[in-house]
Amino acid sequence: MIQKILIVFILFAVSAHGACAQEDSTHSTLKTIETLYNTGSYLTAEMEARRLLEYSTLNDSVRVAVHKYIAFSLIAQGKSELAKEHFMSMLNLAPDYDLDPVYTSPKILVVFKETQQHFLSSKKSQKYTVRGPVLVERPAITYRTIIFPGWEQLHQDRMTAGTFFLGAGITTLGAGIAFEFLRSSARRNYLSEIHASEFDEKYDIYNRYYKAEIFSFVAFAVVYAASEIDVFQAQRDLPLSFESNLSKPRGTTLTVAIRF
Repeated sequence: MIQKILIVFILFAVSAHGACAQEDSTHSTLKTIETLYNTGSYLTAEMEARRLLEYSTLNDSVRVAVHKYIAFSLIAQGKSELAKEHFMSMLNLAPDYDLDPVYTSPKILVVFKETQQHFLSSKKSQKYTVRGPVLVERPAITYRTIIFPGWEQLHQDRMTAGTFFLGAGITTLGAGIAFEFLRSSARRNYLSEIHASEFDEKYDIYNRYYKAEIFSFVAFAVVYAASEIDVFQAQRDLPLSFESNLSKPRGTTLTVAIRF
């Protein structure tokens, strides 16, 4: 029993030591990035920050700091539009975050305030309310509905709808998987790049594949949802109703009711 307790204690101590070492390494890298930025090495600071951002174990506060230095470095290089993307990522992680108007460059403050205003406006205008009862299985609908878009329509001899949804599903899902492999390869290429002159180009390739991957999987999700709605819509003439409430104080409200 004592030996088991000692083993557990040793494993816990090793794990705690590893966690502390990783935290120290992260903060040390942040300090290095800050020093690089303060000494005018903007491109190097950006590269180091992007590499640090790839670690999945970072907490939100560290990610906010990393996005901040990437944005600062990009603005210093004259890439304000790219900086806005990282400011937006900061605000998504910490909506109440703000920059010190005294110690922050006016040029940076202008870009940040524009992004912050866009962030707050989008939050106010995207208030959606969705209502819908629990789906009840119908004898006419089979398990094919939930497996892949278009299969149930083909089973019901609705060839036009079935062919459309099946083709769209295969195309979008296949594209997402293909872009995932391309993104992984591009990520390895830019992380292993040691020449600053080649880094931006390889990162842009990675970023394009990353966005294309997300777009493809989102498109597949839309096709899947549309196929589901189409299957149940075939059971009744008017299964969907939409209600919109436009009011300035509360923003835009969209209500969707699905009847079965």
